[in-house]
Amino acid sequence: MKTDTEQMRVPYDQWCLERVSKQPFCNRNGISYYKFNYWVKKFRRDNANESISRKGFSQIAIQQPPLPQPQRPLLASFIFASGARLELFTALDSFFIKELAN
Repeated sequence: MKTDTEQMRVPYDQWCLERVSKQPFCNRNGISYYKFNYWVKKFRRDNANESISRKGFSQIAIQQPPLPQPQRPLLASFIFASGARLELFTALDSFFIKELAN
């Protein structure tokens, strides 16, 4: 026998894929709106708690560019509140910047 969590996970996953509002989804599938809304909040809270527990350091694989040569002009320089300094001597690839944001 399936638990309530197992029973509600199937419609929740389907609803996430369909990207429709809850009320029409519930009407079409014969589910109580209030019960479904409870489970949506619970699954979202559980997913948020799971992602928080996985936070920490992540390894980012980068290719080591050649060290900047003194004759290369400085493109940009950033000084952070901590005192750390970042100097760019060449434009960065957008994929590299995107990996930093993740």
